[in-house]
Amino acid sequence: MYKESALMTFYAETPVHMGAGQSVSYVDLPIQRERHTAFPVFWSSGIKGVIRDTCYRIWRDRDKVNLIFGPEEDSDFSSCISITDAKILLYPVRSVRGVFAWITCPFVLKRFKEELESAGINEVNKNFEVIDNLHLKDGEAVIPKESISVLEINDKQVAFEEFVFYVKNTSQNISEIVKFIKNLLPDTSLTTDIEKHFAIVSDDTFRDFVNYAVEVRTRVRIDQKTGTVKEGALFTEELIPSESVFYSLLFISDPYFGIDDEFYSCLLEVKEKTQGKLNWEEAKNKIEKKEWLEKVKNKEFYLKKAWEGNYFNSAEVLNNLHEILNGTILQLGGDETTGKGFMRVKIYP
Repeated sequence: MYKESALMTFYAETPVHMGAGQSVSYVDLPIQRERHTAFPVFWSSGIKGVIRDTCYRIWRDRDKVNLIFGPEEDSDFSSCISITDAKILLYPVRSVRGVFAWITCPFVLKRFKEELESAGINEVNKNFEVIDNLHLKDGEAVIPKESISVLEINDKQVAFEEFVFYVKNTSQNISEIVKFIKNLLPDTSLTTDIEKHFAIVSDDTFRDFVNYAVEVRTRVRIDQKTGTVKEGALFTEELIPSESVFYSLLFISDPYFGIDDEFYSCLLEVKEKTQGKLNWEEAKNKIEKKEWLEKVKNKEFYLKKAWEGNYFNSAEVLNNLHEILNGTILQLGGDETTGKGFMRVKIYP
C-alpha cells in the first residue's frame, strides 16, 4: 500500500526526444504519444530509469538503490516507488506579441485536477472550479489579466503560430489557476513570469497544436571514410520544444525487505515512537531476541543499513528523493550527446 505521494513537474530546458520507435509517417522517429488523445507523453519506464541512474551516481550505494527502485534481477522484493507516465500540462507556442505563450486546455486542466486529488493534493479544488464554466470554442482563448498587455495584438485578439484567437470575456478570473500552477513548477527566470504568457484554448485547438507545432528536424549520418552523407542515412525526428511542462505522480510504500509484515510493523513502530533517535542496536533491544532470530534471518544487514541511512520507511524514502531531485536537471530521452533532453524537476509538496 502506498503511504506517501507527491507531484513531479518537468520543465524542458532543451528540446526533448522521447522516442516511440520508427514510424511509417513522414517523420521517421516520432515522439511518444497517448493512444487516445495523441498528446505527447513520457512513458514512466524511461523516467524511472533515469532517476534510478541519477540516484546511484550520487549515493554510490547499490543496496540502497535496489531497495528503493527494485533489483535489476529477480528477487524476493520489488520497488517501493511507483512513477506514472508524465503528461503534458503546458505547451509553448509562438506568439506575435510576447515571443511565446504557454497554452493548455480545459481537458488537460480537469485531468490534472483529478490526478492531484488522487495524490492527496486537495488545495486544487478551490482554484480549478472555474474550468467547468469556460465553454471555449475553436478560435477562442482565455488569458489572465496579467497577459493582456503582453499577448494581445489588437483589442481582444491574440495570435499563436499562424492563427488569430478572440479573447473571450469571462466572469471567471483564471489568475488563481495560474498562481497555483506557478507554485508547482521548477523555478526558472521564465516560470516566474508565467502569468504574462499563459492562455487556455479549446481542447481541439490544443490537440492540433501539440500534434503539428512540434519541432521536426532533419538529420544525416556522415560516412567516416568519405566525409559525405552516408547513403540511406537521411532521417527526420520529432522533438518536444523547450519550455514545455509535463507532470507525473510519485507514489511510495514502505520498502520491501522480504521479512514478515507484522514484524516489520513492530520495527516501524519503534522508529516512529522514538522519532528515529535510537541506533540499530538500541532498536533491536526493543524486540524479543528469539523472535528477532526467527524473523530476520539473513536480512539484518539490509535492515540495519536502511535504519541508519534513513530510508527505512516511506516518508524517509520520499525525503531522500526530494533531496536528490528537487531543482535538479535530468536528461531524458535520446540524443544525449547533442544536448537534448535536459529537464528541470520539482517535487511538490
